[in-house]
Order: sequence, then structure tokens, then C-alpha cells
Amino acid sequence: MNRVHCIKIACLLAVLVAFAGCSKSKEEKPGTGTAAPQEKAATAPAAPAPGKAAVRVASPQDMADARAAAARVLARMEAGDFAAIYKDAAPGFKQIGPEAAFVAKFQQTRQKTGVLTNPKELKFDTRPDNIHVLVYHVENQRVNTEMRMSFERAKNGTMELVGLNQHDEPKK
Repeated sequence: MNRVHCIKIACLLAVLVAFAGCSKSKEEKPGTGTAAPQEKAATAPAAPAPGKAAVRVASPQDMADARAAAARVLARMEAGDFAAIYKDAAPGFKQIGPEAAFVAKFQQTRQKTGVLTNPKELKFDTRPDNIHVLVYHVENQRVNTEMRMSFERAKNGTMELVGLNQHDEPKK
């Protein structure tokens, strides 16, 4: 039994050393790159390295359009115009259920949390499938709220809401 345990540990160490060696061999050594950081980001490979998640960089236009779409959604949330949020969302978003149920749920949430105000962007990411995800901290009267919105460029060129998630925690 002791010998089996030692063999397992030896195999585990060998795998860890091999993994560490592989990841270090693919790192670029400082000063060897010839392109500027902006050029490297623009020419990044489309496929991720094995074992690493794909990282996409949104174009400046996509970033501006996604932020503008998020600002519209946040303004409508603050105003309580949930029907307009639903109407402007992507068709896939509307598969969550009928407009009346969406509006009722967000009105109920608004009654529990209070009016959402003063959004502050915490994060902007672009997923490999070109979905732009923005996370905001939003102030309100009763809870700490994080709002996560996902947008995708529609065929007509507009940014459409494809995902919306509000996470609330009681204020301390």
C-alpha cells in the first residue's frame, strides 16, 4: 500500500513538473517581442492556447455601442420602464417569457430594492462568441446591487440586450 501511495505521488509530481514546464516554454521572454502592445492585441490568435480560455478584445466601436446600450437599459431601469427594456431586447432574450411576466418581476424587484441609481461600471468583457458583458455596481435604498448585462450586435447593426442579471445583497 505504501509503495502504491509513493507511485501516485511521483506520477502527480511528474505531471505538475511537465505542466509547469509547458506553460513556461510558451511564455514570451521580456524584450523579445517586436510589436507594440496595441499591435499584439490586434493580431492575437483567434484560437486560445491549449488549457487557456480565449480572450477577445472588442473594437472601440463595439465597446462604445455596448456601453451606450447599457446606459439606455440602466436609465430605463431607473425610470421603471421595464416594458421598453423588453421590447428593445434580442429575440433570444424574449424567450425567457412574456413581456408581462418580465415587467412584473422587475417591478417586484424594484419594490424590494428601491430605485437603482448611480451606476458605476466594474467590468467590460467580450466573450469568444462576441457577446459583450458589462457589470455595474448600482446604488439603491436597501441592498447592494450588481447588474450584469450582455449585448450582441444584431443583423441591423444595433446592440441588443441578450442577458440581464441583477444580484442583490442586503446592506450591512
